[in-house]
Amino acid sequence: MSAPIVIEVPLDKPAVHVDVAAGKTITLRGFYTSKHDGSILDAATTTWPKEAPGGASVDPVGLIAVESGGFHLSKRDVDKHEVELVATGSGAEACAAAGVEAPCLVVNKGVALKKRLMGWEEFKSSLAGEGIEAVVPPPPVVEVAPGAMPYLQAGAGVAIAAVIGFAAWTWKKKRDASPAGQMLALARGVKERLRRADPVLAAPLAPAVDAAIRSLRARRVDPASVEGKRVAEALRRAETRLDASMREAQAAKEQEAADELVQEMEAALEAADEVRRAHRAS
Repeated sequence: MSAPIVIEVPLDKPAVHVDVAAGKTITLRGFYTSKHDGSILDAATTTWPKEAPGGASVDPVGLIAVESGGFHLSKRDVDKHEVELVATGSGAEACAAAGVEAPCLVVNKGVALKKRLMGWEEFKSSLAGEGIEAVVPPPPVVEVAPGAMPYLQAGAGVAIAAVIGFAAWTWKKKRDASPAGQMLALARGVKERLRRADPVLAAPLAPAVDAAIRSLRARRVDPASVEGKRVAEALRRAETRLDASMREAQAAKEQEAADELVQEMEAALEAADEVRRAHRAS
């Protein structure tokens, strides 16, 4: 069984939301002692010392306005400074006024003015002690049917794989955008061009490009350094030369194809003229 949830109840906020369903019970425990008059205040009780006007006594009013937050007091232990509250599911208008979700624990600022004729901030500054905390039951455990477990495991596996994949993609994107990643991409681009370039030109360049890629992977060259920039410039020159060579080769192929087409057309025209002359002669 899960452990209960413990929430500290702050006095510097008008209210604090407690995530508990209607009909469920929470426990408030702890107290403060006022240096102003020696009174001891817990969530729902004020214990007055014998020096107080009227002598020692106990008032059923504490630092929490129970009913205003959608709770009902079901049990009180004055000696232990513990109270049990049941969530009612209604009557929590003070929560909305404080801007928090119901149910909530509303700080009872009236204990300062009504009993002591003091402002809340002044009275709050006189309080010292361990404070008040709420002990909330843990959320219910969701029972999973045995037959559904493989599907849940599969779903969890897909989710984990998606997270890992996204992290890997993010890491790769950052790496590719770095100076080292950009230079490595440049070297790989040159190597790809070598596969399509004139073998006569590619033969002496291929070993140098492979050596550059190995050096970059081994981090022997810092792309941001002067030497790294020299390597990058050499790769760009090789890239430009290969592009020019491939354009020249493509232009030569196009010219060769055009020459063949022109020759075929001229041969066809000559054949047509020959047929026409033969037809006239007959």
